[in-house]
Amino acid sequence: MARRMLEESLRAAKGITLGEPLKEFTAVEVLKDVKLDPHYGGIFSLQYNFDGSHLVAGFSGGGIRMYKGRTGELVRELRPNRHGGFAIMCLRFHPKDPTMLYAGSAEGHVYLIHTETGALTHIVTEPSNQINAMDFCVDGYYFCTSGKDLAVRSYSTKTGKLDKTYGGIGSSAGGGGSDTELEAGNTMRVYALKFHPDNENIFITAGWDNHIKIWDLRTNDGIKRQIHGPHVCGDALDIKGQNILSGSWCANRALQEWDYGEGKLVRDIKFPHTNGAFLYCAEYGDLGTVLAGGSGTNSVEVIEAETNKVIGSVPMTKPVQAMDSALGGRLFATGGGDNLLRLSAMI
Repeated sequence: MARRMLEESLRAAKGITLGEPLKEFTAVEVLKDVKLDPHYGGIFSLQYNFDGSHLVAGFSGGGIRMYKGRTGELVRELRPNRHGGFAIMCLRFHPKDPTMLYAGSAEGHVYLIHTETGALTHIVTEPSNQINAMDFCVDGYYFCTSGKDLAVRSYSTKTGKLDKTYGGIGSSAGGGGSDTELEAGNTMRVYALKFHPDNENIFITAGWDNHIKIWDLRTNDGIKRQIHGPHVCGDALDIKGQNILSGSWCANRALQEWDYGEGKLVRDIKFPHTNGAFLYCAEYGDLGTVLAGGSGTNSVEVIEAETNKVIGSVPMTKPVQAMDSALGGRLFATGGGDNLLRLSAMI
């Protein structure tokens, strides 16, 4: 998860401050509602750039739009929506060049978009795959993808060429290890992939097979360890310090923290609900907070992890399928089945 380190470095380089130091967040406020044309079909992915000045949304019909991060003003349509188009499942900015945006689609394509000019290049095709998850290593030399076909693939950012493929059980993609080694690979669809913020070779994945898997790009077999538990159906993994945050699509015990080194459960974080949590997205904020949302409550909840105190809520009327934050949660966006992009802030 290179994002957090890059945000801090960029703020320091530009002399950006976050105002008076806070000991805790006390509330959540909605800053802006951006109404969307129904033909876009809902938001499947969201991503702020590293200083929070811009936000990119990926839509059900394959459209990609860039907005001002705080006001929601439309800056540019980066890719038009298409009738019968494939959803944009994941979005990531290049760690070393924040004008370069990478988008992964349910059609198995990765697009490179220069956000200042709008120029779009189709750089990767994964036949018969649905790319649900993608992330960059902290130094930006590689990015990895994963999704429907169980495989994890790493690509050179410089050349766009495939570097390694780690196939899952029953995956047609093959892999670099023996049959025994592949038995530890993915067994069902992958929906989340995050690189370690302090190690350019380590990343984690999760999906339908009820495991967090820890991978190492320096090895031929890739996977090193597994943590049993989370049933992940969206961008609901994060790493901060020595802890991993997971959000599961299940009724109870959906929001959890895990010890990265030992693989043990650190805590269950209580997500407020009456009929089940069913989370699609989760990530860390500053000051001990976590943000999570899904289809159980059709909302994003901001919670203090240690105390389970709910700081605030952002309600929607339909399932929350996408969420992203900037500046440690001081700015965050929510989208999903509603024809609405909602911008909010922790204060």
